[in-house]
Amino acid sequence: MALKDRINSLDKNKVIIGLLILVGAIMLPTFTKNHQYNILQQIYQSINKQDSGLLLLVSTKLVMLNTLRHLPIYVGAFILAEGLDNFFHYQDFAFLTTLIIIPITYQLISSIYDIAFVFAGPSYLTIIMIFLLHYLTRQIHHNFIKTIIISLFLFSIDWLDIIPFLSQFGFGKGEMTVSILEVTEFIEATHIMNFFGFTFSIIIMINALILTRVVIDYYSKLNLVEESRSKEEKIRKLELEAVKSRYFSEIKHLVHDLKTPLVTIQGLSGVIDMKINDLQISRYTDKISDSADKMSQMISEILYRDKKRELNIEELFDFLKIQLSLEEMADQVVFHYDEEIIIQANKVRLSRALINLIDNSLRAIDNKVGEINIYVNRIAQGKVKILVKDNGKGIPPDKIENVWQIGYTTSLENTGLGLHFVKEVIESHAGTIKISSQLNQGTEAIIILPEVINNE
Repeated sequence: MALKDRINSLDKNKVIIGLLILVGAIMLPTFTKNHQYNILQQIYQSINKQDSGLLLLVSTKLVMLNTLRHLPIYVGAFILAEGLDNFFHYQDFAFLTTLIIIPITYQLISSIYDIAFVFAGPSYLTIIMIFLLHYLTRQIHHNFIKTIIISLFLFSIDWLDIIPFLSQFGFGKGEMTVSILEVTEFIEATHIMNFFGFTFSIIIMINALILTRVVIDYYSKLNLVEESRSKEEKIRKLELEAVKSRYFSEIKHLVHDLKTPLVTIQGLSGVIDMKINDLQISRYTDKISDSADKMSQMISEILYRDKKRELNIEELFDFLKIQLSLEEMADQVVFHYDEEIIIQANKVRLSRALINLIDNSLRAIDNKVGEINIYVNRIAQGKVKILVKDNGKGIPPDKIENVWQIGYTTSLENTGLGLHFVKEVIESHAGTIKISSQLNQGTEAIIILPEVINNE
């Protein structure tokens, strides 16, 4: 992967958030000094009173303070690691390298504030836990949820730091923690601290593991639902494509079969004309032959979608009006056009596209006061605009872009192929189509097509 591509693969938001949290972690000790002083005062009180209960309360406060101070370091490193995940060729190496930031941050805090901010046993254990969390929570994209999980694990591990029994294994190295361990031994509360320390740590750890498991299962199921929905959508599109393909294939075969009787009609018409020397019969055979020629031309336009010829708007609309009458759509459609406008078109396919638009408008208008107007006029040199306008219920703004998608429909009786087919036909005529709509005011379909200009 090129360096530029690797830089682009960075999750910049996570990198920035991670760095900001780490800066906050470095600044945090400035705001926790008073709390440390109060805890130190209470440690002295527990010595004076020989009170193991007070010592346990002080230990709880110290664990909470340590968790508060440590949490931004681990969360910042964790988020930064995820942001850099795709930058390196070896993702494991990238994450392990990023975790170097944790001890470096510890060292910075120790140097800046001249305190013993110790990177010891709990820190190593926390890093291992975060390393596991990084892989277990890859599907979780909410940093807030990850922060809660990390804080629970960290709180559990920080409890281990004040358990006297674990001090021989590298735990309990911080200044205040050492003070608590010494006081524990002095007032002979070792068994109490061991018991409560282990108990609290285990309870919190179990809760952290349960929460992690619940969250992972939730996101796994969520991903399965999304995958299922995506597959269903793909299957629906494939089914619609199959319906569309089968529909046009059947129409094509049907129309092709019409050519055989048509050739017979043309041939017999010619034979009759030659055999019978009658002027009236000759006129009839000429009309039959002319009609057969026109039908043959229409069949060719249906069979060959790229077959186009010059025709004026009046011829197109005369043919369209016949189709509208056959489909009982003509009553509410009004035409406004210049008869002299000529376009290069496949008459059958273009008329079917316009009928689909009219059909959509009819579904949207009121049967009593609804009206559909079709306007045709020149808008520029070599351009013609066809406007199909209705005063129906309109299309919601958030749905307007969906109308071109194959399969999209608001009617159970519709296959969802209509406007997709319209767009396909218009674009095959080197044109463009745009839909604009306002709720309860109506919809406009604006078609722009090239005009045929005769320079005679």
